[in-house]
Amino acid sequence: MEAIIVDDEAPLREALRALLKVSHPDIQVVGEAASVSTGFEVISAKKPDLVFLDVEINEGTGFDLLSKFETIDFKIIFVTAHNEYAIRAFKFSAVDYLLKPVDPGELNYAVSKARESVKAHSDKLSLKLLLENSRDERLPKRVLLKDHDSIHLIETDEIVRCEAEGNYTKFYLANGKFLLISKTLKDFDSLFSSNQFFRAHQSHLVNLKFFLRLDKADGGSIVLKDGTTLPVATRKKEHLMGKLAAYTK
Repeated sequence: MEAIIVDDEAPLREALRALLKVSHPDIQVVGEAASVSTGFEVISAKKPDLVFLDVEINEGTGFDLLSKFETIDFKIIFVTAHNEYAIRAFKFSAVDYLLKPVDPGELNYAVSKARESVKAHSDKLSLKLLLENSRDERLPKRVLLKDHDSIHLIETDEIVRCEAEGNYTKFYLANGKFLLISKTLKDFDSLFSSNQFFRAHQSHLVNLKFFLRLDKADGGSIVLKDGTTLPVATRKKEHLMGKLAAYTK
C-alpha cells in the first residue's frame, strides 16, 4: 500500500512516517506535501492508495484540497488538532480521523479500517457529505447514519427525537420511520450540540423544531407536535427555556 502525508508540520510528518515504519512496514510513504497546491500535485502524480490529510494546511484546508479532485479514488485518514468544528463535521459524515499528537493505537485502528473492503459508494457519500458539512459551522443539514443493514443520509430537520436503548440509539423520523444505530445517545448529544436539539432526559434527545409545549404537571414533560410525551428532568427546565429562546430567535 502506498501513502502520502499532507501536513504543514514537518515534525508531525516525520513522526507519522516513523510510526508507520514500525507498525505498518508494508505501507510505503511515497510523498509528502505541506500545502493545498503541492498536495494536489503529489497526489495527482503518485496516485496513492491512502492519504493522511491534515485539516489546517498552507494555502487553505484539507477540504479545499479534496474539492480540487473530480473523483477521489484513494482512502483518507484525516489528522487534526482538537478542532471541535472539524471533529463535528467528521462525525456527521461518518469519516475517521486522528487527533494530534497521533496515538499509535488510534493509528493502528484507522489503518486497519482503511484496509477493509468498504463499498466505494459509501466512501464517496461520506466524503461528499464531509465537504458539504465543512463549509458551514452551523448544524449540518444532513447526517450519515449506519445501521446493521444500510447507510442512511438523513436531513437533520427530519429527526424528531432520539431515544437511548442501552448501547444503541433509536432515531424517530418525521416520516414515521425509525432507525436503530449502534452508538450511545451520549455520542449524539455531543454531535447535535446546537440550539435546535435539547437533551430533555438521560434517555431522550429532542429536536425543538417539533416542540409543542411544556406541561408542568407530574414533574414536567415535553409534548411534541406528533403527540409524543417525554419526561424532562427538573434541573433541565431552565435550560430548556434558554434553548427555546435561542432557537426561536
